[in-house]
Amino acid sequence: MKGYFKYFLSIVVISIFVLNLAGCKATLKAGVVKNEEKIEIKENENNTQVEEVKEKIDALCSQLINVEEENIDKALKDFKENTAENVEKIYFAKEGSKKFYTYPVIEKLPDGYDPKKRPWYEKAKEDEYYIDEFLNRVTDKNIIVVSKALYNDEVCIGVVGVDLIKEEKN
Repeated sequence: MKGYFKYFLSIVVISIFVLNLAGCKATLKAGVVKNEEKIEIKENENNTQVEEVKEKIDALCSQLINVEEENIDKALKDFKENTAENVEKIYFAKEGSKKFYTYPVIEKLPDGYDPKKRPWYEKAKEDEYYIDEFLNRVTDKNIIVVSKALYNDEVCIGVVGVDLIKEEKN
């Protein structure tokens, strides 16, 4: 009799365990689906933010191809002031030149800084656009960088980059 009772008790305990496990699995799966939906919504919001800036970068690139060197700073300033508030910084590095244009102006760059060796520059030359995210440790803001190489008759003139403050929506 004791053997049957132990056997019956083990079946009850195992059944309860399996039912709890199934309930946990359903709860976990529901949570994953909810999180995937949140991620998809955030990606769509970021895509909208990036797409709007890409159109404006295209117009700026057309302008920079023909602009005189002394007017590059003004073109960058105009871009920042006439674009969405979420543009933190805009910059342009010319191929074959050591000059690095930024707006707002960065007075002192780290020693040895070469914009042409940065991912935003190198990868923009490989593809139409380079888009990445990072945390600006100075401002503690999440940034989306969008950069694009400028070509004139298939010759790279330089790369323009824009740092966007990532819109955080709850």
